[in-house]
Amino acid sequence: MRYAAPWTPPSRTWRRDAQRHPIRRSRRWRLPGDAQVHPFDPEAFDAAVSRYGMTFFADPVAAFANIRGALRPGGRLAFTCAAEAGANEWLQALASLDGILPLGDFGTPGAPGMFSLTDPDHTLTLLTSAGFWNARADRVEAAGNWGKDAEDAAAFLIGSGPGRHLLSQVAPDAQEQARQALIDALRPYENAGAVWLRSSSWLVTAVRKDTAGD
Repeated sequence: MRYAAPWTPPSRTWRRDAQRHPIRRSRRWRLPGDAQVHPFDPEAFDAAVSRYGMTFFADPVAAFANIRGALRPGGRLAFTCAAEAGANEWLQALASLDGILPLGDFGTPGAPGMFSLTDPDHTLTLLTSAGFWNARADRVEAAGNWGKDAEDAAAFLIGSGPGRHLLSQVAPDAQEQARQALIDALRPYENAGAVWLRSSSWLVTAVRKDTAGD
């Protein structure tokens, strides 16, 4: 997770603006630790931003409340998290390996791990319970290039964190069977020298109430 005080504009145009208006220059920190229990300085940051890192807390309300306490009044929270498995074609491809790999509840909405926040209403309830205001979740979708062909894309997926975890639980012959099955599942997505898969996520935003000690 990244905390900013204040936020650093990423584009060249915005950097030029920051140079013209030095008060907008910023500092950013990467703080090692568990955001659920890390002893942040209270009201020390303008924003907290996370990319797919908010779904692994043992107690999400406690985690969000701790992050909220680190934000100044009016501070912003923004993060992305995975949407439902059925809206993500790379997850559908992995799901095709059920019966070869021990998928269990992989991809089940609300299950611990990367799918714990796939229900946006549940996510907004957690944020409200943690004291955030104006919480909203907007779906964002994009097609991504996952490899030059089915073999390349399968190697990428198998080499991902979820892929490695699943593969490590079966014998070598089942691993090879899974690789070939995944190649077959990805073959229909080959197009013009690439494998294009649709991904869907939630962009979640919220604000700390603009009152000190709220």
